[in-house]
Amino acid sequence: MDAIEDTDEALASRVLEAGPGGAPEAAVDETGPAVGGTAADAGEEFAKRLGAKRREAGAPVRNWFVANDNPDVRPPLAQLLSSGRTGGGGRGGQLRVKLYLSLLWICAAAPYETVRPGRAWAGLLGLDDPEVNGARRVQAAMRDLRARNMVTTRDRGGWATAVTPLIEHGTGAPYSSPSEMHNQLRQHGASNDQLAGHRYFRLPSAVWTSGLLSRLSGPGLAMLLVLRCEQQGRDGTPVWFSPERAVNRFGLAESTRRQGLAELRELGLVTTASQRLSESGDYIDVYRRRKVHTLTLAAATAAGTATARVDGRPTIGEFMAGQG
Repeated sequence: MDAIEDTDEALASRVLEAGPGGAPEAAVDETGPAVGGTAADAGEEFAKRLGAKRREAGAPVRNWFVANDNPDVRPPLAQLLSSGRTGGGGRGGQLRVKLYLSLLWICAAAPYETVRPGRAWAGLLGLDDPEVNGARRVQAAMRDLRARNMVTTRDRGGWATAVTPLIEHGTGAPYSSPSEMHNQLRQHGASNDQLAGHRYFRLPSAVWTSGLLSRLSGPGLAMLLVLRCEQQGRDGTPVWFSPERAVNRFGLAESTRRQGLAELRELGLVTTASQRLSESGDYIDVYRRRKVHTLTLAAATAAGTATARVDGRPTIGEFMAGQG
């Protein structure tokens, strides 16, 4: 069954496997900072709350979050990475993207709302001092996402705020499952243009449970999403695109592309090879040598969980419950 036909309540039908030339599995230290430290523990705690089916399905992400073939419209990913609607960037940008992706992971099924304290999100994203400064950074990022029409929040009178993601397009429209919307539209004879807005790919839960998300820089995360989108969710599929396409389709600068790919290669998630390809892929066209990139997210293996207090500090599980 095609990925578009999967519902977010069902198991993802595809098993992530490394294709020919795929990257080897990265070594995982279940206790140390190599996998994000407590971020991996927090990822496991969040995943436990999702249940086995949702955990295996991962996070659905609409293609339009990453890519737009209209060069005059920057995709939401590029906008969130920037300090404003145009230009800039930095730690705040990558935190916005990581937080929004985490909401898509947690809120993939109706009612699409979650209630977690700021320190739980800070732990998931590997922020320093999650109880105080990390929680403040999360709150600031959440306010920014709300201002950018990416989330809506509901005050609960002194308790942790309820958060609901809005649709990935950044239009402020209510969130809905991309698989369910795509299937409903197709059943009603929708056009390809209408269906395009709900085509999507999946990020495996291991991106969170391994602590990988917390380790990635803004460029690294951007290129992981770009490659995953271009692979159409098929792990280990080789991808090629020109620098011009990176700018026009993804709204990313050449420096972001280079830095991001280098980071993913260093982490063992991407391999790059030179191949002879034609512009169109047809045999009769002129061949040129192109760099082909293969992302293999199966290398992002899950880490263990933290269940005991260390030096009297609350565990991530207690953070999740709002205790400690």
